[in-house]
Amino acid sequence: MSEEAQAVTASGRTGRSWSSRNPLRAAAVYAAVYLGIAVAGNWLVPALPTERGQLVGITVVSAAALLPVLLMVLSVCRLPLRARAEALWMVLMIAAFCLVRPTVLGIVGRLLGFPAAAAWSGRLSIVPQQELLGNLTLTLWAVFLGRLVSRVIREGKLLLPVAVVASVVDVITVLWGPVAAVSEKAPELAQTFSASTPVAPPPGMAAPVLAAIGLGDFLFLAVFLAVALRYAMNAAATMWATWGVMLIAPAAFFVWPEAEGIPGIPFLAVAVLAVNWRYMKFAREERRALVFTGILVAAVAAGVWAVVIR
Repeated sequence: MSEEAQAVTASGRTGRSWSSRNPLRAAAVYAAVYLGIAVAGNWLVPALPTERGQLVGITVVSAAALLPVLLMVLSVCRLPLRARAEALWMVLMIAAFCLVRPTVLGIVGRLLGFPAAAAWSGRLSIVPQQELLGNLTLTLWAVFLGRLVSRVIREGKLLLPVAVVASVVDVITVLWGPVAAVSEKAPELAQTFSASTPVAPPPGMAAPVLAAIGLGDFLFLAVFLAVALRYAMNAAATMWATWGVMLIAPAAFFVWPEAEGIPGIPFLAVAVLAVNWRYMKFAREERRALVFTGILVAAVAAGVWAVVIR
């Protein structure tokens, strides 16, 4: 199948649903729905009279706002785009992200020896609740990058080793590696490059929601969805399963309460593999290679644990 034909297939133009027939329009609508839910939540939740009511409100708004974001990601993955167009859109989203979340410019300015850049960048905060636009542009940046990365995956069943390896790396980097170090020593940097919850809990309130979702999580979600669409797997169910696991992901803090963050890719891997397991069919030689790769990954992870973490 030619790349052009694959793009048309991935866009879902032959599907029956409105969103699959009109992915660009659907993505715009879902983005607008997210903004509407988030703005309404920021107005309504603080007006609730009790802390328990605010806690429930934050949880409901966060769950409701996450759904249109995931639907937007799926719609963008359906767009019939070539690699060059994906790269162009990614660059445009990076530029838009820097404009709507000017803290990026302040951080870059300090790194380059221009501390005054932080004060100057503050002038770009001109729209109420501009942080929400930053969430959308960050997500779209990650999605177009994820679409580009997905092009190296030549078979749908390869999602299994990709998901497993990515999960192991994510656990190490988030809990003990560079992501953990950045979260501890430079929380502003980690927050800047994450999509925050639409309604921030008041100080001292522990809401059972994901406070932020990192760039890498949306990147790999886009990889999984783009591959599922390209090879006629169950992309829509993957999206719904992702929403479900993201809603229960905060329970991980009960297991690891001292963690600054939780790795999101393992949750995404569970979602994608659970609904697409019937497509993971390997020949005998491939299964042997997978076993060898699994042993190698486990050995490397154990080595990192013994040498670096402990």
